[in-house]
Formats: sequence, structure tokens, C-alpha cells
Amino acid sequence: MESLNPMFQNSHSKKIISKKEELERIPKKRRQPRSDKCHNIKFPVTPIMQMKLRTLCKQMERFIQTKEGQPLTQTAFNTTLLQFGLNHIDIVDWVQDYKDTKTYMHTMLQENSYKVIGGPYGLAIQKQLSERKVVFMIMASVLHWIEKGGSLEEILQ
Repeated sequence: MESLNPMFQNSHSKKIISKKEELERIPKKRRQPRSDKCHNIKFPVTPIMQMKLRTLCKQMERFIQTKEGQPLTQTAFNTTLLQFGLNHIDIVDWVQDYKDTKTYMHTMLQENSYKVIGGPYGLAIQKQLSERKVVFMIMASVLHWIEKGGSLEEILQ
């Protein structure tokens, strides 16, 4: 016969399972990361570089709008330039003066593109530079390529 009060029940007959033990028994499933996960990388810019990037973004804003009909943001434009630089790595000059100016701009790279820079076999490891320095070198090289006559239409395709 069982008692209504659990305090008087025989502990050998029924084992009380705590919530912690219940959770330990259930196998944990790892959530799959989102397919559109992005990685924010901020990179230092000189005042001249910042002015050039903002001017180019304003010029391209007239021609391009995002999928939602919103105007082109500076971060999206920077990300496009960085992606172009990653696809055309041969235009990158790896020996440039680099100084952390404490003024930053941002890029939002897709996670698979980010691995090219900061992954275990990424450019930062290969060139023995920080991720910010790699992004700075790529962005400065792409700006220099545009100044020498590179086409913005080619970048934004």
C-alpha cells in the first residue's frame, strides 16, 4: 500500500528523478547554424580612405538598391569591395603602411567567406597578420585598383 505523502514512501520502491537527471538522460541535439550567418569585421581607416569609401558608396547608391528596396548602406558597400578583393587576391599589395587609427568601418561577411580570412588556413594565418590588418590591406588595395582605372560596375556584378 502506498502512502499519499511522498515523505513516508519507501525510497527503495520508487526512485525520485530530479530534473537535472532527466535533462542529462535526454541526448542534446546541436543546433545547426543559420545559413545566412554573418561575421562582423571592423577595420581601421585613414581619413582619406574613409572619405573615398563614403564617396564611392554615395555614387553607387544611385545605381543600386538592396533587395528590399532600401538604399545601399556603407557596410554593405564595404562588404562588396572586400568580397571583390577576396575573389581577386592578386591585386592585393601586402606591404602597405598600417596604423590603427582608432577610426573604424565595418563589413559583414558571410561565414563561409570569413573563413578565407580568419579560418584555420585563412589569409591571416598564411600572411602572419591580424584579421583587421588583412581586411585593411585588401580594402586599401581595392581602392587603389579603382583609382588606377578599375570599374565599379565590375565590382558590383
